[in-house]
Amino acid sequence: MLRLASVFAPRLALQAALRRAPELRGTPVALTAAPVKRDGRAGRPSVVMVSAEARRAGVRLGVTAAQAAAGCPGLSLLPASAADTEAAQAALGDLGFAFAPRIDREPGRVFFEIGDLGQLYPTEAALAQAIQARALRLGLGVRVAIADHKSVARMATRAAERAIIPPGSAAAFLAPLPLAVLDDPLDADVAQTFTRFGLRTVGQLAALPAAEIALRLGAAGARLHRLARGEDDDPFLPALPPDAVEEGVALDYALIELEPLAFVLRGVCDRLLARLGCRSLACAGITLRLQLETRTFDVREVNLAAPTRDVAPILQLARLELTRRPPDAPIVGVLVVARPARVRSAQLDFLRPTGPAPDRLAATIARLAAMVGPENVGAPRAENTWREEAVGLSPFHLPSSPSPSPSPSSSSPSSAMAIRRFRPPEEIEVMLGPDGPAALRGKTTTARITVAAGPYRLSGEWWRRGDDGTTGFSRDYWDVHASDGALYRLHHDRQGDRWYLDGYYD
Repeated sequence: MLRLASVFAPRLALQAALRRAPELRGTPVALTAAPVKRDGRAGRPSVVMVSAEARRAGVRLGVTAAQAAAGCPGLSLLPASAADTEAAQAALGDLGFAFAPRIDREPGRVFFEIGDLGQLYPTEAALAQAIQARALRLGLGVRVAIADHKSVARMATRAAERAIIPPGSAAAFLAPLPLAVLDDPLDADVAQTFTRFGLRTVGQLAALPAAEIALRLGAAGARLHRLARGEDDDPFLPALPPDAVEEGVALDYALIELEPLAFVLRGVCDRLLARLGCRSLACAGITLRLQLETRTFDVREVNLAAPTRDVAPILQLARLELTRRPPDAPIVGVLVVARPARVRSAQLDFLRPTGPAPDRLAATIARLAAMVGPENVGAPRAENTWREEAVGLSPFHLPSSPSPSPSPSSSSPSSAMAIRRFRPPEEIEVMLGPDGPAALRGKTTTARITVAAGPYRLSGEWWRRGDDGTTGFSRDYWDVHASDGALYRLHHDRQGDRWYLDGYYD
């Protein structure tokens, strides 16, 4: 049998504003909005929603913000924001995806099937309590109802904070409830007709003949009668989660400095990571979309070396990116899009020390890129050329799994020599003898050459023209043993008739 959970967030717009200012929870808070006049100008902001503390303090809907503040000295006034409400609705969806792979959405409400969750929670009441506890981590206070039908669970959330309707007992549960739970809001004409009929509870409406209700109240009355009897014709249409998680905020004042923007970004990223953590996910990177005062957008990509649930490396990378290339105009809106990913698990090695933390490594790479430029930071890559000094850079990525430790039996007794190359090569003077170079002198190295091996001639790239106007290259390479005990690598540029010290062997 299908069992559905309905999760309802009452006064979602107010809760959305409190997600951005959690320190105001438990205090008198009023949500204000400015009506638009016929001439297009904004009118005086008025109170459109209040918290329970503000209602007990005497704040009423419809009064102006100035009147509400005068009547309640400790009242906090928050402007209504469509971006906050949209983010809160998305967070409510993430709450549903934390318990089910697919959910059905409505404004301020989500539905999902709980059939397989009985293996994790001993009772449905324990499941409802777990849903409410996880919603509090997202900054949302929700009502939860579990029933056989979608409409029954919807009506139950209008009547109780937590309701469990056993299978087959929907009509008995709804019977003592007031008629207002049938619809939100209940049509005024229909409610007046019910009052004339002397109906006050759902059970009284369900006891009347369906044909008589349809005759007198039409299709709307027939639908309410079916709801009163627990008959559901509302289909359950689940959908998959979105590919990205978004959180945005509209700023009251334009920001031109980095520190206030970093403060705003921290709150947005905290809420994003809380939503990802609710779904047991991490952040693999963010797209920062800044709305500028010039009605343009500045979009930045911040990539991470590995998925993380820590806000510190994300903020550090975002600050480095904004410091390297500041926005062209003041910022009036911020939207952060996170790319969700599973947390990567890695097996540690007993014979090797642990490597750097991926998030700290990403911050270090970004800091280096800010100092020397992103084109000068990366992993070395061999170029398709015969030039020995040619090397390219590719983006650095951590390996998906650590390489296995070498076993003692697999190690080779022979050791290979490596060259420590000078970049760029150092121009030197070379004295030639009958068998090749006999001595060298440079800025830091002066020595007599005892053994010289070469020349090893390389040439090519005749189709390319260099900065000095020459085409291609033609060189004679020498490996020389000097009197100071070092083994050097030299080359003679035959086109320019110059000698260079490439490096030394180690």
